Amino acid sequence: MFAPPLPSLAPRRRAAWAVSLAAHAALGGLGLWLVQRTVTAPPPEPVRMVYVEPVPPPPPPPPFGAPVAPVVPQPVIAERPKEIPQPQRLAVPRKPTRGAPPSPAVAAVPRGEPEGSVGGVVGGVVGGEAGGTVGGVVGGLGDAPIPGDQVEHPPVVVSRVVPEYPPMARARGLEGRVVLRAVVGRDGHVEAAITIVESVPMFDAAAVTAFRKWRFEPGRDRHGNTVRAVIDVPIRFQLR
Repeated sequence: MFAPPLPSLAPRRRAAWAVSLAAHAALGGLGLWLVQRTVTAPPPEPVRMVYVEPVPPPPPPPPFGAPVAPVVPQPVIAERPKEIPQPQRLAVPRKPTRGAPPSPAVAAVPRGEPEGSVGGVVGGVVGGEAGGTVGGVVGGLGDAPIPGDQVEHPPVVVSRVVPEYPPMARARGLEGRVVLRAVVGRDGHVEAAITIVESVPMFDAAAVTAFRKWRFEPGRDRHGNTVRAVIDVPIRFQLR
């Protein structure tokens, strides 16, 4: 006996291959579409939230007929006025009656000058020292010399003697300045005591010798009286 012939497997395989290829193609296309969308699609904007605190509601009105508390004004404290001292009255003694002794409680008022003070001197300066001399300077001690910057009219040079240039300093080409301090008397002469404030040993002796020969118009106070005045004089040695 002969068996019936088996159907051919070639058409089934071809159909399976076709279905497999179609499925792979579909999956590949889907994957490419997903990748392209992921790359090109812009990222979504973040959601921004702004929180605004709500306004608190107004307080509820009082119930009808409820008593309302009255507003009590704050008391105003007035400042106490400053006490003005009463001016003191000057007691003027009355003329004693005949036969009655003077009252010891009332002191006699000394007679003075307008705008003067007790114990002052006629012609003195307001603010001066008691027992001073008319024309003197506050803080002065009789005929003591007064600093030149405190004299009303300081001394003025009338005759000036140029010092001799020391030969040794000239030979060496040296220059310098010497400052001397001395008292100009009431006669305009330089008194004996001379102090060297700024010293250049090579020029000191020549400066002192010449300065003793200077003559001044003496200093005067505000009343025109001559005074002894202390002055500082710079003497400069320069080569020409």
